[in-house]
Amino acid sequence: MKARCGDWSADVYPVEPFVYEVVADGKKEFYQSAWDAFSSELHMKNVTAKIIKIPVVPMSNDEIKAESVAFELGKKRHYPHVEEFTNSKPRRKVTFLQVAEAFAIITWIISIILMISTAFM
Repeated sequence: MKARCGDWSADVYPVEPFVYEVVADGKKEFYQSAWDAFSSELHMKNVTAKIIKIPVVPMSNDEIKAESVAFELGKKRHYPHVEEFTNSKPRRKVTFLQVAEAFAIITWIISIILMISTAFM
């Protein structure tokens, strides 16, 4: 594949046809080379970290030509809706029942403490 920048052009080759996912403690990080994945901070600081090798299908030469022609013509390509990846855990929802149970336990503990303190007086 050729890459052009102004009058300059060069042959471009992918490093590896894989992406490496590092998973630990509910966090995910992605790297293009295995060495970067193994030497990542998430992998080095967590004993339980896993590295998953994900194969990546490169674009065909026809797709690359279509992208470059569309770019030169100034046309915006319309892609299906893709959600942006966020590296965060989903928030846990607290229900009214959980709050009521916690309040009941706290009031029960306070009433036991008051009964014990009045028994000794």
